[in-house]
Amino acid sequence: MRDNNQFNFDTTKIIDKFEFSLKTAHPHAQALMPEDFYWSPIEETAPFGSDDGFDAAYGFREWRHTNKSLSPIIYLKELIEGWQYPYFDWNEMDTTRIKEYIVSRANIDEASIQQQMEQLKNVMKNSADSSFHNIDETLLRQTVISSSQEMGGSFLLGQDNAIIGTGFAQFALEGKIDNDLKALTITAINRQLLPVLINRYDEDYQNKRKQQLTKMLGVINNANSE
Repeated sequence: MRDNNQFNFDTTKIIDKFEFSLKTAHPHAQALMPEDFYWSPIEETAPFGSDDGFDAAYGFREWRHTNKSLSPIIYLKELIEGWQYPYFDWNEMDTTRIKEYIVSRANIDEASIQQQMEQLKNVMKNSADSSFHNIDETLLRQTVISSSQEMGGSFLLGQDNAIIGTGFAQFALEGKIDNDLKALTITAINRQLLPVLINRYDEDYQNKRKQQLTKMLGVINNANSE
């Protein structure tokens, strides 16, 4: 399961002083990203709107202060390794292999099970519904383990969001994207446009997501690189 403590940036001090926005962006990014949705911190498909994309983008900004000459791919690898997501080839576009990853189970150890059980107990103790106060330990354990089943879709989405968030962060900050990060960002967006992933969303959101991802793909394709 994801463990943010293994790769923890103190992004709060930066978030207090800085926000990815049209106003703070490099002129090259301003020219290609004029719409509000690109900068939204809450729009799910937007570069900085998902939790993983947001964390990756602001974490990249902090990391970049002391790693100006290093490849952003180093940052991404360390970040996602710290999240402990199961390995996935970031260049993978084969639908069969993507499906296999989606239905994979999370590697959850006994310590994680116990931690999640305690968290659930605390929530239930504070619940107004008294029937939750004395829930059976065995049932609680089964609930935790079941929640870890078929988490591959979330892990894949999280990794793609982190790649996209980092790619757009570099472009917004520097007006360019390193070639290797640009290629990964294009692949991540194209992967999220595949029917096998688009169809995981409610029908009324699928078209909106397609439109937004397509716009984002156009931005990255036209972004300066080196």
